Amino acid sequence: MNGMDWVEFIRKTEDKMYHLHRAIDGIINEPDYKESVSALTEVVRDYQVLVEKAKDELRTVDLHRRRRDNHDLHDLHVHRDHRDFDHH
Repeated sequence: MNGMDWVEFIRKTEDKMYHLHRAIDGIINEPDYKESVSALTEVVRDYQVLVEKAKDELRTVDLHRRRRDNHDLHDLHVHRDHRDFDHH
């Protein structure tokens, strides 16, 4: 996946986590839903692990992109400076 895919995955997963938290808050004090609260809390923890892994992947994508962009920028300056030098 590229950086934008990871960002979208993180956004969607965090949105799911938000809704799960709202559901948990709505039923947490209901004795009949004690097991459901436990299961939903576990799902939220699993999603959190996925989000952290996705953020790690995104950091890796950004690092490689920055290196490539900096290299390309350096090449642009070298070529431009060389062209300017040839014209004088």
